[in-house]
Amino acid sequence: MLFKVDQKSLKSVGVSWVPRELDLESFLINSSDEGTRFLSSSILGEELLFISNQTRTAANKRADIFALDKAGNGVVVELKKDQGQLGVETQALQYLADFSKYQGKNFIRQFSPESKGSEEFEGLVRGFLGAGTNIEDINKNSRVILVARSFDLTLFSMGEWLSSKGVAFRCISYTPAKIGNEEYLSFSVAFDRSPVSIFPLMFSNTARQPGIFWHNIARSEQGWWELLTRRGQIPACFDSMPGDQGERIMKKYVDGDRIIAFAKSYGAIGWGVIKKPENVGNYRLVDEGSEDDFLQGDCLHRLNIEWKAYAKNLSDGVSAREIWKDFNIYHPVSTSVSIDEEKGAKLIQRLNEKFGRLN
Repeated sequence: MLFKVDQKSLKSVGVSWVPRELDLESFLINSSDEGTRFLSSSILGEELLFISNQTRTAANKRADIFALDKAGNGVVVELKKDQGQLGVETQALQYLADFSKYQGKNFIRQFSPESKGSEEFEGLVRGFLGAGTNIEDINKNSRVILVARSFDLTLFSMGEWLSSKGVAFRCISYTPAKIGNEEYLSFSVAFDRSPVSIFPLMFSNTARQPGIFWHNIARSEQGWWELLTRRGQIPACFDSMPGDQGERIMKKYVDGDRIIAFAKSYGAIGWGVIKKPENVGNYRLVDEGSEDDFLQGDCLHRLNIEWKAYAKNLSDGVSAREIWKDFNIYHPVSTSVSIDEEKGAKLIQRLNEKFGRLN
């Protein structure tokens, strides 16, 4: 509900437009520079790899969106332009039941797009899920996300029951608004019950041991890379706003994490170590218009890094194909992806040999 502030009271405001379901679908799906598609983390609050939309089930019905989360769970996203009422969850569960039959290699074969072979699609999935990915565990658990303008409360009662049976269930509501000729949408979580927490409780990042991670620098531009190496930074984009997915990614790193920088079309271009002195954070959101704002308002999240070896020119990078051939490491398809410790150490050694250790 949208309200207008009238002196010391609130008055509800009607809206003259409501987006179509197909419009909602297009708002939710984002494409990366390399064509890989994700669902908007700004709306859903997590990274989801887009698998397909309007996919036909065995009963010849169409699911709005099917995606994969960072734990390898299948996610059915159902969209309603008006109210989500009791019964819509049954429709989503029918899709879930149909899709959940495909696990592991069967999942790869079933959902490989025509533009990619199953091997390339498997690489895409591995590049999203990161180190420790066991293909045979993919889609062993599935869940539902409903997106609607509002929800009947009986739907939440059903969600409570479903969660008690092990089916994670979330409802996200949206509010349309129109000011002058400008149209706006706001989104909020109306209900969320997950048997396994999507956002696990973390008291401190020091709870885990340092690891090795890919980190995508987002733009394959020489001047951008020179800025990052000169400043000793790695970037993240998303909405370039406080509290968004970019900030969460930056703040998950711990002291001693080894970061391998990746640039599309060039591959691995350097590596460094995250240094976080106790009680002193080295993350910041740079100011628009400042000297560090190279991309004019984009990719403003920055984290300090101590570069150990890096290419002076992007064209000198170790290609994704060479990395896969020599180390069996898939290139990242999202901003940050973990890498197997042993394989990652060998890749770091290659980067040292190619670029020379700085210190």
